[in-house]
Amino acid sequence: MINLSVIAKIIELLGYLITTAFLLVILSYYFLFFIRRKKSKGEKFSSLTVIIPAHNEENFIEECIKSVLNAGFNGRKQVIVVDDGSSDNTVPVVKKFGGKIDLIRTKHQGKSKSINTALKQAKGELIAIVDADSIIEKNSLDELSSVVSQKGFAGATCPVKVKNRKRFLGLWMHIEQIYNSLMRDLLSKVNANITTPGPLSMYRKKNLFEVDGFSEKGYSEDVDITIKLIRKGYKIGFSGNTSSSTNMPSTLNGFVRQRFRFARGLVFILKNHLKYNKKLIDIYTLPILVFSYIQAVIMSVLLLYQVFSGYFTYFFSKGMYFDLHVLRFFLEWFSIVGFVKWFFGIFTGSTPLTVFTLVGIISSLLTYPLYFIAILKFDRKIDVFHLIPIAFMFPFWLVVMVIYTLSFPEFFIREQRNIWEKVT
Repeated sequence: MINLSVIAKIIELLGYLITTAFLLVILSYYFLFFIRRKKSKGEKFSSLTVIIPAHNEENFIEECIKSVLNAGFNGRKQVIVVDDGSSDNTVPVVKKFGGKIDLIRTKHQGKSKSINTALKQAKGELIAIVDADSIIEKNSLDELSSVVSQKGFAGATCPVKVKNRKRFLGLWMHIEQIYNSLMRDLLSKVNANITTPGPLSMYRKKNLFEVDGFSEKGYSEDVDITIKLIRKGYKIGFSGNTSSSTNMPSTLNGFVRQRFRFARGLVFILKNHLKYNKKLIDIYTLPILVFSYIQAVIMSVLLLYQVFSGYFTYFFSKGMYFDLHVLRFFLEWFSIVGFVKWFFGIFTGSTPLTVFTLVGIISSLLTYPLYFIAILKFDRKIDVFHLIPIAFMFPFWLVVMVIYTLSFPEFFIREQRNIWEKVT
């Protein structure tokens, strides 16, 4: 017979350990705020190649190309579009730009192989990668080139925003993207950022060839290339003075497929790059990724258990399947209302003040300001489209955590396909 009291104690202990570790991670982010970014004199680059890999991007690629052509760069600018076996009207749209674009057509071979194919024909000293469903600002290329030009730098990236952020799922994905951008900004101060995302990143071409270009095995080629460059002794920079806006999946099916790809990519990175090394990414960034995955797997199970056991105990077992009390129960679980009630319960006596409670509250109180710092830093103002997802972040993260959990078998799969499919 299952001893429920023992299960409850195990859940409480696991929750305490995970929450304590999470608090330490959050505190480390605040520490990075106080580190000053070092700048050095750079060399002058006179040529740049922008590579736009595309697979079934007829709805977005025209706007993407226009933004790239309009972006300033003090030197020669080559733009290459690699059509990776599109079956829609991507190619006719690209051909409208005539000689302004170098078009390469291939069979459907995957994003990394498409980029590597273009690298062989790239004439620029610098290489910028722009996803075909993204648009960049007019100063983006100049800003990133000024970062990459610094001594010892091999690459750079910038904040990523969600262009369709006012769509339902876009609300949450935009908050996620600018939060991730804030993390990359902070980590880049100590050369610990391991992601140069597809919406816009820039590299020195010679350094890309030093690490044999982009890996054609597995997903997350943007993380893989960054780790390789850092391990070679190079720095990866960040510019907060510009940004790239990308279109995210607007359907639930597209979102779930994208998240499974992200989760599988994370597993690939951990399997292939996790090792002891003196680099900061090996003693700080990658261990945080490991913790994030473990946290997702454990917390998704624990939270689902707590939600549904609470619903069964207090409502379902008493014949109360759905009413206002049930609605309030789920509202408190799935929104910031529950945390506020939990926090103020300390002062009213309804929440017992234990070490676990204190650690949990401090962790939450330190997490929410990071969202607002990211909003003010990259969006400059706060509106209702920011407040809604922040108030209801729990359901979003719970879905992501469940997907991470379901992707766990990927650790036992030897190889991953690096063939992309357009998700909408």
